[in-house]
Amino acid sequence: MSTCKYNGPERPRILPGRHEDDCAGDCNGCQPCPWPHCRVCGKDHAEHTCPGCMAEVRENILEIVQRCEALPTEVLHRGIDSEAMNLLGPVADPEALGHMRASANVGRIPTDWVEEADHELHPLLVLGTWMEAYLEAFEHSEPARITVASAASYLDRNLVFASTFVDVPFDDFARNIRECLAHMDRVLHDGEQVETGAPCMTCRVPLRLVRGERDDRWQCPRCKQESTDAQYRFAVQHLHRENADWLTDQEMEIRTGIRAGTVREWARNRDDRDALVGKRRDSGRVVYAVADVERVASEKGMMSA
Repeated sequence: MSTCKYNGPERPRILPGRHEDDCAGDCNGCQPCPWPHCRVCGKDHAEHTCPGCMAEVRENILEIVQRCEALPTEVLHRGIDSEAMNLLGPVADPEALGHMRASANVGRIPTDWVEEADHELHPLLVLGTWMEAYLEAFEHSEPARITVASAASYLDRNLVFASTFVDVPFDDFARNIRECLAHMDRVLHDGEQVETGAPCMTCRVPLRLVRGERDDRWQCPRCKQESTDAQYRFAVQHLHRENADWLTDQEMEIRTGIRAGTVREWARNRDDRDALVGKRRDSGRVVYAVADVERVASEKGMMSA
């Protein structure tokens, strides 16, 4: 089966290198692809829904259930006025809205009657209304109570049948599930930002800032070793001295053992000759070239082995 390519949102996919009978042959291809395409991605060849999209929808449904299990912890962290609390709380009769959506999908009522609710991404509302839509479409008996878990289980069990059922838009279902999961991820990770610092002196892995009620600490994610803010700043200074190309005379003395006064002397011009060590101003400080200091010290036999 030949590979087709995208040809615009309102046009059928085309076969590269193949042309319509009335084509002059001056294009890259204009013959429409004759094979059916996936209802969700519209790209892969499939009678109804391609295996990749099927797997993604199934995984997204299960991921929504897992995200719901994390909401109580998020509420404790964010508070009762947070969006996490809204997602953890109940919704306004998803069963009734499900009936309306199902009726709109089959043309019994105008679709704009339920457009106002289409932006709602509460997990129970999304899963529950689509469960109601497929319950009615498949003429299955309705449960006494719909929960996130029961709706996810029903949709997962009937996913293959739903993907081939033409009277309910499976592409809208897949998109709504994906939007719901994305919204829950935004809520659960809202404001979450891992602050990283200098590398751990042992593991060389960037440290992470752990904020506390009284003071902040820096922790290595690998070896779990912690340091106070003062210890961290000392380590940063040490790391800077060991890796910087330019240092002050005092920092140079600590790193190389060459006295600060000697470093300054080497950086002076004598008898119209160039200085032995380069220097420049950096943020109001005078800094000296580390490579020059190490070279001169080595030439003079002043560098320790």
